[in-house]
Amino acid sequence: MEKTSYLIYGGGSHSRVVISILEKKDIQVAGIFDSENNIKTTSKTPFLGNYNAQVNLKCKLVVAIGDNYIREKISRIIKHPIGTIIDPDAIISEEVSIGEGSQIITSSTINVGTKIGKHCIINTNSSIDHDCKIYDFVHIAPGVTICGGVSVGKSTLVGAGTTILPNVNVGKNVLIGAGSLVNKDVPDNSKVFGSPAKIIENEKK
Repeated sequence: MEKTSYLIYGGGSHSRVVISILEKKDIQVAGIFDSENNIKTTSKTPFLGNYNAQVNLKCKLVVAIGDNYIREKISRIIKHPIGTIIDPDAIISEEVSIGEGSQIITSSTINVGTKIGKHCIINTNSSIDHDCKIYDFVHIAPGVTICGGVSVGKSTLVGAGTTILPNVNVGKNVLIGAGSLVNKDVPDNSKVFGSPAKIIENEKK
């Protein structure tokens, strides 16, 4: 039986994390696409330059870029089949759905009834409790705790060490500063920070 191979788009630090997960699972990384030449990945992984839809057509590809806006922009040009990355050390309930392109990093926990959208990053040691909805292109940074029944809108970044209390609705394109305690709903296009979190900026988009 032929081994599964993956392609990576992104040569920065986050791609090193993704590659390490694939290596744990004995999955070959066939190469890295990136528009930049100063990639930070290991030299043993071939650098393929700019994206080429004709290279290794049977390989799945993951966009391993931490920035939500760039990850979404790149995902729209990809013609390869999209892969999903789940670290073997993550704890995920059987009743969880995870969209294509999402990346579940080491020691994360996702509980029953939660839905993870497409191209999300659930980073190291994050905990997402029951019946949450995480929309497309969200980045949950390391050490975040999301309690039950929470909704996090598209392209939101939840900063490291943040706690979101039960049944809170966080809008789309929100930036939550590291270490915040979010105890009430957050509108779209907001920047919030603090314990409890307060809006420090709101942009109309």
